[in-house]
Amino acid sequence: MFSENYSKNLTEIFKTYEVSEDFSMYIRNASIIDKTVAPAGMSNIYILVPMPNNKSGFDWERDKMRIRERILDTLEERTPLKDIRKKIVTEHMITPLDWEKSGIYQGAVFNLAHSFDQLLMLRPHNKFEEADNMYLVGGGTHPGSGLPTIYESGRIAADLISEKYKDR
Repeated sequence: MFSENYSKNLTEIFKTYEVSEDFSMYIRNASIIDKTVAPAGMSNIYILVPMPNNKSGFDWERDKMRIRERILDTLEERTPLKDIRKKIVTEHMITPLDWEKSGIYQGAVFNLAHSFDQLLMLRPHNKFEEADNMYLVGGGTHPGSGLPTIYESGRIAADLISEKYKDR
């Protein structure tokens, strides 16, 4: 579900580091195709709301519940998910502060940027040319963020290393 002004939303996230008033959301209900992810008659809803990293200075400890309420309000206004608060049985929220505490630099799960000039082949490549034996792996490198591409990044780097040392 895209914000009403997607361009402004991206600018706020990646350039001015603001928490948008009008944000975009990725919503997934895995229970529709996999009945094992939730008890019978219930759903497992995953909601991802892109937010600025911790360069923003946003106080997640203080304001995360306010943002949660805005997210739930938006869901009720713009989707068929009505009275969602009454239906929540279990909830787990991860903020950029939580990501940073887990070791992700500045809580930036999209790494350098999540813009067209930082996607796929435009990300730093897996062989760091400035150092002979340095290889880059992870969501901030080619081919990009997300588990499948992060695994592929590892495979690419492993292949490069194997090729370099194949005759040894």
